[in-house]
Amino acid sequence: MIERENLDPRDQFGFRLGRMSRLWRSWLDEKMRPHGLTQARWVVMMHLNRGADGFQQKALANFIGIEGPTLVHILDNLEKQNLIERRQDKADRRGKTVHLTDEGWRMIEVLNGVAAEVRREHLAGISDEDLAHCLAVFEHIERQAGADEPDKADSVAAMAAAAKLELGTTGSD
Repeated sequence: MIERENLDPRDQFGFRLGRMSRLWRSWLDEKMRPHGLTQARWVVMMHLNRGADGFQQKALANFIGIEGPTLVHILDNLEKQNLIERRQDKADRRGKTVHLTDEGWRMIEVLNGVAAEVRREHLAGISDEDLAHCLAVFEHIERQAGADEPDKADSVAAMAAAAKLELGTTGSD
C-alpha cells in the first residue's frame, strides 16, 4: 500500500479536490434535507437572492455554470415548493425571468444559517490564514483556466461564484 506522505501533492490534488467537493455537497444536502432542499437548489436560490429584478433562465444557467435542462429541473422543483416564480420577461416576451417568492426570501435566511453551521462544524480548527491560502490556490488555478479564452474566463468566473456559494461564503455570518 502506498502511503499518502510519499505521493506527490500534485498527483493527489485533483482526486482530493473532487472528494472535498462531494463531501461538502453531501454535508450541505444532509443539513438542508429537513427543509426539503438540496445544495443545488440553494445555490440557485442564492443567485436569485442577488438579482432583485430576477434573472432570465438562460443567463442564470450560464452564471451558475450548469446546463439549461438541469436548471429547468431545479426550477421546477423550487416552483412546486413555492420558493420561486417564473414571470414573463418584460424585455423579451418569448422569455421568462425567475424570481424568489416571499417564502423563498424567508427560506434563504434559514439556509444561510444552515450553511453557517456547516462551515462552523467542518472548518473548525482551520486557521483563517490556512483557509485564505487554500482559497488563493483555487483562485490561481481559476485564473489560469480562463486566462486565454474570454468565454472560458466567464465560465470559470461563474463556477468560482457558484463554488463560493457552495462553500456558503455569503457574507451573512
